[in-house]
Amino acid sequence: MVVKAAGMSLAFASTRLAPDEFSRRRTAARRAGSPAWLWPEVPVDKWSEAMAQVAKAAADLLAGRKAEIAQCDPMALSLACYTSGVGPLLGWWTEEGKLGAEPELSELLGIHLKQSRARSERTVPRSLEIVSALVECGVPVVVLKGGHTGLSYFPDPATRPAADLDLLVPRDSAAQAEVALARLGLECAGRRPRESSWISPTAKREPQSLWLVHEDDPWPIDLHSSLDFAAGPGAPLARFDTAEPIETSEPWRLDDSAGVLSQPLLLLHLAVHASGGLHSLTLLRMIELVLVIRKDAANGRLSFDEFLHFGALTKALGAAFPALLMAERLAPGTIPLNVLGICAELAPPRARALVGKLDPASAHRVDRASISEHFMWVAGVSGWARRLAADLAPGSDFWPIYQARAYRVLRKRVSR
Repeated sequence: MVVKAAGMSLAFASTRLAPDEFSRRRTAARRAGSPAWLWPEVPVDKWSEAMAQVAKAAADLLAGRKAEIAQCDPMALSLACYTSGVGPLLGWWTEEGKLGAEPELSELLGIHLKQSRARSERTVPRSLEIVSALVECGVPVVVLKGGHTGLSYFPDPATRPAADLDLLVPRDSAAQAEVALARLGLECAGRRPRESSWISPTAKREPQSLWLVHEDDPWPIDLHSSLDFAAGPGAPLARFDTAEPIETSEPWRLDDSAGVLSQPLLLLHLAVHASGGLHSLTLLRMIELVLVIRKDAANGRLSFDEFLHFGALTKALGAAFPALLMAERLAPGTIPLNVLGICAELAPPRARALVGKLDPASAHRVDRASISEHFMWVAGVSGWARRLAADLAPGSDFWPIYQARAYRVLRKRVSR
């Protein structure tokens, strides 16, 4: 249903969630048998249709063509922009006159950009404050992912919204870095073997909107003591630490005392993290890969021969395949076919088969939790043992999937 009165139909995008609304929606979604689908107002097929329009518009713009978003339900479009991460970027392209849309939809994309701008105005100075504080206490710091790419590859930091600030420090400096974060008034919100998460005690812990990136959404600091990455228990480990990321880093744009990943490690790291699961493989991350490749290949900073060499050294080529394939399908000609072929050969057969059926509009999964996707990276007998042991452990993140399937059985909704 498309509501014609702009003031009425766009109110949902400008309204902050009630304090208990997020929890209520999660509970209702789990009971409905779809634990990840928090939007009963939008049928999944309408969201998919909107995602197809958003992906086509992005592909057209990356190809240098003027794009247009035709008639579309505002709620479905806002949700597609939110889940894909590209709402602010589409708003930017609309302002630049590169993307056409009906007045109501243009207004909606403008709201996405406005909220992300307000968030960026808060988080970018805070990023500089935090990074500078670590550097001043003698801790080498590398700024990862959106904290770097939003400043250096996107038209504006607001067009690359980031859920958090990812920082890499040497393992033997992690304790010192944590002390510095505590002195800034942050508290530890979680800890894993290779990272800890930090957030202000007064910060929001849940999203303030489920239709767009809200200016007051949570913004934690993820402090990494290792760049090594595995998609989950039982998945192969990308050994990025062997490339000595801190020693080979380049100056960060906001403070040259801090660093960013140099090529080709930057591309490898972005692609592997985007490929870690289909929940991570967003359209925004595909666009990010395209922008990074185009800029750095043009200025001579990126060589695909070196990419293959570093990928072999870190054992990351197979893990990078899904995101690289989607980036190529979004913007044909971005990645050499021989590079894609080598990465495909090194990816687990399940991952290769699963991703081969997808396109940029359908790769990112929000509407369902798939068993096959959950196991796409598991390799070898020991890998299966670790994955299953993790899934059967109390408190496992996989339990909601089992619970959701039980609800589907009760509601006669099991798919065949």
